[in-house]
Amino acid sequence: MAVPTSRGQLINFGLRKLGYPVLEINLDTDQIHDALDDTIQLYQERHYNGIERMFLKYKITQDDIDRGTAKGTDGVGIVTTTGIQTSNVTVSNNFYESSNFLSVPDHVIGVNKIFKFDTSSISGGMFSIKYQLFLNDLYNFNSVNLLQYAMTKTYLEDIDHLLTTEKQIRFNQRQDRLYLDIDWGAQSVDTFIVIDCFRALDPEEFKQVYNDPFVKRYFVALMKKQWGMNLIKFRGTKLPGGIELNGREIYDDGVREIEEIRSRMMMDYETPPLDFIGWWIMALNPYFLNGSRGEQRLVQSLINEHLKIYGQEVTYIPRKYVNQSTIIEEVQASKFDDNFSVEMYVNTYDGYSGAGDVLTKFGMSLRDEVELTVSKERFEEFIAPFMDASDDIDLSSRPREGDLIFFPLGQRLFEIKFVEHEDPFYQLGSTYVYKLKCELFEYEDEVIDTSLDIIDTQVQDEGYIATLKLVGVGRTATATPILGSGYIREIFLNNDGSGFTGTPTVAISTSPSGLSGNNATAVAFTTTRANVTSIEKILLTNAGAQYTSPPTITISGGGGTGAAATCSINTASNGVVRFVMTDNGIGFGTAPVVTVAAPAAGIASDRAIGIASIGDSGNGFNRVNSIFVQNAGIGYTSALPTVTISNPETISGVGTYQFNEIIQGMRSGTQARVKNWDQDTGILSISQVGIGTTTTGFFKGEDIKGLTSGALFSVSIYDKDDSTDKYNEGDIFESEADLLIDFTESNPFGSF
Repeated sequence: MAVPTSRGQLINFGLRKLGYPVLEINLDTDQIHDALDDTIQLYQERHYNGIERMFLKYKITQDDIDRGTAKGTDGVGIVTTTGIQTSNVTVSNNFYESSNFLSVPDHVIGVNKIFKFDTSSISGGMFSIKYQLFLNDLYNFNSVNLLQYAMTKTYLEDIDHLLTTEKQIRFNQRQDRLYLDIDWGAQSVDTFIVIDCFRALDPEEFKQVYNDPFVKRYFVALMKKQWGMNLIKFRGTKLPGGIELNGREIYDDGVREIEEIRSRMMMDYETPPLDFIGWWIMALNPYFLNGSRGEQRLVQSLINEHLKIYGQEVTYIPRKYVNQSTIIEEVQASKFDDNFSVEMYVNTYDGYSGAGDVLTKFGMSLRDEVELTVSKERFEEFIAPFMDASDDIDLSSRPREGDLIFFPLGQRLFEIKFVEHEDPFYQLGSTYVYKLKCELFEYEDEVIDTSLDIIDTQVQDEGYIATLKLVGVGRTATATPILGSGYIREIFLNNDGSGFTGTPTVAISTSPSGLSGNNATAVAFTTTRANVTSIEKILLTNAGAQYTSPPTITISGGGGTGAAATCSINTASNGVVRFVMTDNGIGFGTAPVVTVAAPAAGIASDRAIGIASIGDSGNGFNRVNSIFVQNAGIGYTSALPTVTISNPETISGVGTYQFNEIIQGMRSGTQARVKNWDQDTGILSISQVGIGTTTTGFFKGEDIKGLTSGALFSVSIYDKDDSTDKYNEGDIFESEADLLIDFTESNPFGSF
């Protein structure tokens, strides 16, 4: 049980009785202290436990005598001057009042009478009647009847009352002055008077006052009445959810309790009526200033409390504009990387609104909507200051369309589509809430990185626009050169031709030796420039042997015409006529560099040149399939030259890519954001390819580094097909359409 022993403890007790901290008690601090002061005042003036009778002893001083005997003209008394000004004369009057009062402590609330120790003939001195009576008649109790003594004493007191002037006193509690209308000139210095009075108990001195049942009950009732009085002005004001304020009930309850407590006190606890005690009157002023700042603040506080009680804690996620078009201010890239917890009232508390779940030709479409109400003050004080500090947010003073709300009940993300700030419409001249109309969020390649897994993973499986097949383990390839003489050293492309739609065939006349292994072979590589496809180069797969004159080279097929090539041969020394792969290696993103050692007696320009060709090994990882001879070299002896093949980009991949981190191609400089990383399959799903750069793709074989995790693997396959777009079924349509219409030979709809 609470036992208040101080003013603060009693205030806390009263607030708890009214419902705090479960409820917010809409009372100003000054109003609470006023109620407590009124309670203590009534207790001290009307309750018999609030006062005590006491006797104050006072010694008369010369100053008291001087003031009591002074007249106004002596300059000691109190002078009141009045005057009337007329057109031709001024009339003024002086009124004189003696300063015959004593200043008593302010806790004295009433004076009954005073006693003075004087030397009256009845009771004072050895020659007084009382002394002589005791001396002559009462020396022996048997010599006089006590009844006769009592009657005699009463008779003598009557004589003293008639002969001695009665002491007149005047006292008013509000002045703290005790007027003594006596003959101050007959008083002596250092004589004493005793004041029979009542004083109020000081609760700071007598702590039990704060625990008095009357004080506690009456204090709570006064606060309840004041609370209702504050709210009664706002009757009919609507809160979120349609609830209306009704302070009349609280006010009426407070008035009823006050009347019951006062009635009980008058019957059981009230001090007997005395002249110095006046009736305590409570004055009420039921009028307020309509639309004052205080009233608006009260309504805002009530709405804040209402939302905290009946609202749902959601997460507000502001949209930041990372990149905007400078022409039409179109948002090209945005991100969500902040989160703020705030309470909001769910207006659509009976379920989601909107079109609901719709079955379309592209699949299931979820079109749920929800309407939420947030306190204007709460948003401006707890969210807006943080948003204002961000350079990526243009408007921070209110919720914005495009921002996200994470609704925890369904663990779903909603996007704000419209913000209503005038409903309810200017109650008491102001608005207090924002109503947010939200739709289920559809991911469009935004960055969601709030550091809350429950939110960030909402779109982890959406929005891939590319996948990378990465290689984590590589192995260097090795090859052995084959030497021969009478070989084709180099092929010269005299005319690259044009109009090729396929790969042309290169035919070289046979070697005079008649051995098929000595016949030279080559392949052509085409390129397209300005919409014209021609031959870029011809490389030897076998430089041949035992040729005595340059063979004839014939280029045919592939749909093109005009291509022609010749070659040079060497019969004086050996050259590298072909390469035999001893280990194809693995993990190559691009063709490695092949370096052949120069002849022992030759110069660098005499060395053979090999060109590597890579291809899929069957498990998604590239290997070196073969090495072409671009130049067979010259001056080699029977000793085989050394062939060195450069390493793949990544011999051993390291690390683990993190969700939402930025990756960067180490050669292309292209950046993207990680959506998912499957280390077992080596598949890295990414979005926002080219973010922050002008490049929009990755090179095969380049290293991909995670800028946060430090993970490093190399690209084996770069697939730009957006296979996760739920509205893009182009691949399915294309493959199914091939069963109906054949586009391989020509356009069945004609050409223009």
